[in-house]
Amino acid sequence: MHVSQVAYDRFLVELPPADAEWRPLADPETISETASWLWEFGPTPLMAVVGFDGAAPSWIASWSPRQVSWAPAGAPSGAAVVLRTQSDLERFLAAGAPHERTVLLWPRISEAKTFETLMAGGAAWLRVVDAHARISRNGEVFEIEQVSPA
Repeated sequence: MHVSQVAYDRFLVELPPADAEWRPLADPETISETASWLWEFGPTPLMAVVGFDGAAPSWIASWSPRQVSWAPAGAPSGAAVVLRTQSDLERFLAAGAPHERTVLLWPRISEAKTFETLMAGGAAWLRVVDAHARISRNGEVFEIEQVSPA
């Protein structure tokens, strides 16, 4: 795993590239190291919003997902979950790999307020988080942006 600060408020967490036989979010050591860094980055618990078409993916059921009005780019629907422990985050990363439509959130205020703003849709959620991370490149890159308080 390689972490770069690309601007004063932006970080890139780059996992080793996948190949024909290996995926970074299928490797327990890589997941553990990534989850540890993400967990220590900001306030906990973390929240995640998973975007999808049709019905919510079955793999998120164990986190009691809540349908929300905001969804990550390219997804018509979204479901938010709370990740209460680092081991929850590890299980979440492994279960949903590669997470092409997942955004992680570090709530600034409370879970309830974050859910409320996710239900409002639009960009309202940006006012209640300290940071957010978009997962891209088949789960190999986490693009983290810190948000200035309004």
